[in-house]
Amino acid sequence: MLLQDKLLDALEECENATCLIEVSNKLINKKLQKLLPKVFVQDALVMEYAVVPLLKEDGPLVTTDVASKLMFAMGKITLQTYADIGLFDQMYDYTSKHSQAILFDDDMVYDFISNQSHLAKGQDSFYLDSINQLKFSSFDSFSKARYESLIKTVLKLCCENLLESIEKEILG
Repeated sequence: MLLQDKLLDALEECENATCLIEVSNKLINKKLQKLLPKVFVQDALVMEYAVVPLLKEDGPLVTTDVASKLMFAMGKITLQTYADIGLFDQMYDYTSKHSQAILFDDDMVYDFISNQSHLAKGQDSFYLDSINQLKFSSFDSFSKARYESLIKTVLKLCCENLLESIEKEILG
């Protein structure tokens, strides 16, 4: 089983937002690292002496932030995709600084989802409407479980859609 498939399976097993954001960040970083060599001149000499050192484990392009900035600067990804990658990276930074796991019903997770540009502008914007309806519903115990389940689903969808966008924009 490929690493990406294992990580996608791990998304399903996450029981809190911290776990899901951490796994999502790994997926996004792996996707960027896999596709990054394709944005450079496809010459064996260039790849060996310039690209490979940039991408090695201690190279400057191993972080999600730097890799996405480079791809955006080179015109390989859109501003929308770049912004969503940045949001995932910021949310990962936020969750990694907390000693306790952040739950799906945390307001920060709601804000994170609300700011996803692919979700807000795309065909999946109805998810935001559904989240808002459940978030502000008066059926507390019933709605809380449904709300958390919907949040988890939408977070997974955000990650998967972002991975698709990255690949389509870089390869297309």
